[in-house]
Amino acid sequence: MSSPKKESRKSPRDMTTDELIREINKLNSLLQDKLKIERDTEEEEYQLLLKKMVGRRIRITLEGDPLCGQEAVITGPRGNSKSPMYWWFLLTSTGEKKYKARTSFKLLPLESSSKSKP
Repeated sequence: MSSPKKESRKSPRDMTTDELIREINKLNSLLQDKLKIERDTEEEEYQLLLKKMVGRRIRITLEGDPLCGQEAVITGPRGNSKSPMYWWFLLTSTGEKKYKARTSFKLLPLESSSKSKP
């Protein structure tokens, strides 16, 4: 009694045209599935980043900038990059909408919801 052997891969030179097409289609399907998983993961990470950043208070820290030391609230990313370098913010003092690079500001601590308001 012989044990079933795993089908070994044929060399592309030994395959017929139909076998090659089937193999290409199978590999293409695997590639598409992998790319979809990567896109979904990238989108989830982007949405988490937006949730973390939008609405957060910041202090502008860029030395020499006329806005240095002012506080603002992040309103969203500038552009459509999945890892934004620039963010739109609204200045709390003047209500102006500006944008800065993420290296130009510092996130301020989250306000605790347990603080009682007077």
